[in-house]
Amino acid sequence: MRVRLAVLLALPLLLAAGPAAAADPALQEARKLTSAAMVEYNVGRFERALELYTKAYERYPKPVLLFDLGQCHRQLGHFERALFFFHGYLREQPNASNRPLAEKLLDDSQRQLDAQKAAEAEAQARAAEASRAQNAPPPPSSPATAGEPLSPLASSAAPTPPPAPPSPMLRVAGLASAGLGVVLVGVGAYAGLRSASLSKQISQLSTQQGTWTPQYESDYQSGKSLATVADVFLAAGAVALATGAALTWFGWPKATSATATVAPLPGGASLGLVARF
Repeated sequence: MRVRLAVLLALPLLLAAGPAAAADPALQEARKLTSAAMVEYNVGRFERALELYTKAYERYPKPVLLFDLGQCHRQLGHFERALFFFHGYLREQPNASNRPLAEKLLDDSQRQLDAQKAAEAEAQARAAEASRAQNAPPPPSSPATAGEPLSPLASSAAPTPPPAPPSPMLRVAGLASAGLGVVLVGVGAYAGLRSASLSKQISQLSTQQGTWTPQYESDYQSGKSLATVADVFLAAGAVALATGAALTWFGWPKATSATATVAPLPGGASLGLVARF
């Protein structure tokens, strides 16, 4: 209550001005502004009170208004500005009757300002620490198994899976197809030989101008049929042999390594090939 009443000292001092100053329009306006500022201050509207006290000081710059301005700034938490106005008041009014109160308010504003700056510095330090933590690189990841060393290529390339082993079913199918091909070629070759034999007999008959008998007619037709059978069986046998060779090749284990050696011999050389499956 003492602090708030001290603010109200400005208005009585302005009202106590001499008769000559009473007619001053600037003083009259300053009184009105100060009266309105006192009301705003007493109801806690310190921003509005500060605005009115500032206008009153601009109209009628008396030191007592510096004290009121300091009080408004102190109530608003503007401690650095409060110190400015309190120091100005004591500089202009070194023998003021309320000097002990002004000095007490000075000390209190200084403590509040120091605490305010300390809180701001702590907040800035925390913000800087949070920023450094956010921008810090992530820690290196630990190995999957503790104590097990990682190879240099473990993180860059996955191990190449071993090739699938050849299927024995391919080898069986290939050998069977090749066997069928051999049989077909054999049948075709026999039919071809038989057809050639009959054709030779017919040719000899034609050369000797022999008599054409039903038997020769039958042999002639048989030779033609056997020739056709020979062509068909030989073609089918060739296809079966090729298919069997391909299936056997794909199904047979491939050599994983091979070593060739050449040895000189009298009049030539010998070549040795060793393959590992």
